[in-house]
Amino acid sequence: MTEENRMTLLTLDPLSTDLEQGDRALRDYEAVSEALRGAPLDGLDGLRVLIVGGGIVGLMSAYYASEAGADVTVLESRALGGAASGRNAGGIYANGRDIGEVALARVSMDLWAELGERGLDVKFRRKGHTIVAMNGTELSLLQRARDIYERAGVPIELREGSEAVAELPLVNPGIAGALFSPHDGQGYPFTATTSLRKAVVNRGGKVETFAHVERLIERQGRVTGVTTADAEYEADVVLIAAGPWTTELGRHVGAELPVRPRRSQLTATERLPVKGDFPFVSGNRVYARQTHADNILIGGGGPWEENGYHTTTTRQALDVYGTYMTEMFPGLSRVPIIRAFAGTVELTPDHYPLLGKVPGVPGLWVSAGYNGHGFGLSAAAGRMFAELLKHEVRGTETPAALLEALTDYAPGRFAKN
Repeated sequence: MTEENRMTLLTLDPLSTDLEQGDRALRDYEAVSEALRGAPLDGLDGLRVLIVGGGIVGLMSAYYASEAGADVTVLESRALGGAASGRNAGGIYANGRDIGEVALARVSMDLWAELGERGLDVKFRRKGHTIVAMNGTELSLLQRARDIYERAGVPIELREGSEAVAELPLVNPGIAGALFSPHDGQGYPFTATTSLRKAVVNRGGKVETFAHVERLIERQGRVTGVTTADAEYEADVVLIAAGPWTTELGRHVGAELPVRPRRSQLTATERLPVKGDFPFVSGNRVYARQTHADNILIGGGGPWEENGYHTTTTRQALDVYGTYMTEMFPGLSRVPIIRAFAGTVELTPDHYPLLGKVPGVPGLWVSAGYNGHGFGLSAAAGRMFAELLKHEVRGTETPAALLEALTDYAPGRFAKN
């Protein structure tokens, strides 16, 4: 009898992904890294960039655009990080990602590390990401995943049986194995958003909260700004980075940008006596990480989650997370849960984000639909936005490497003919 596969958070499908796709991911990573390193971030002096959405993607975009000289304004309808950007586990990793996201995930990790070196309080740490196999069926999938990720250039190690157990504190001694990437990392959402906002403001940018955008302004076929209940904002470029609220804004100008909202719940434990030794882990239908304060955050997802803007927590989720987590890590069974919370993630039909110019609508760009991966990918998303915008403004040819890496993310791919 086939054993159940509960590695539902391994978004890579090892059985349908070719090794050659891993080769492409490696080429994309190397080419994008070289293109970004070889290009000074400038060329946007005086350009008025208005960003709708003050989540992590919007703030990263603002950070890099302001670095390039743009006059940046960010409008957030709530408090900064009030939706998914402040209610996630802070994972920044490549191990476990769909092969189409691996290149940008690796670029993003490099940029997160650079942000920390620049003095931003992002609390980025390369503590690794481990995917645990509870049985032989799951282990065979991880063996195939290892081969793909190796071809993609991801530092990766497969450990079986007792070798895997020895690497994971408090784990079930009966696990079949684990796929470990020591290069993967994690950050802290709240200090990251606060630090990015401060950097943008210090460069002369504006970050306004509780400023709900009601509609886009379109003049002579071009988006030229937005309106809120209290004001009108003019801009040369408008970037929608509004998560699941992106679809409604796109409709104002006839753009098909399908992003749907879905609840995602997390719980937090008391501080662990195991100080700083617990990596980011996933498996058995849950994921978890140890924060810089030594609490364990646990999340997952399943049929109990609802589409829509719900941020209530449910007893079902708490029970399921507790059951699956303690099966995988029985050493946590007596650690109390001290709180639970929920955020709203953003899903596209094909589970790839929308990043780039909105076709047929001059002046409008989009960076949204990150399918629960926005925190980890945000640094690459922001840096790529600024780089693409620079070539647009200058009228220069965008490096082929950047266009190739973003092929699957084209904002116009859902437009109806």
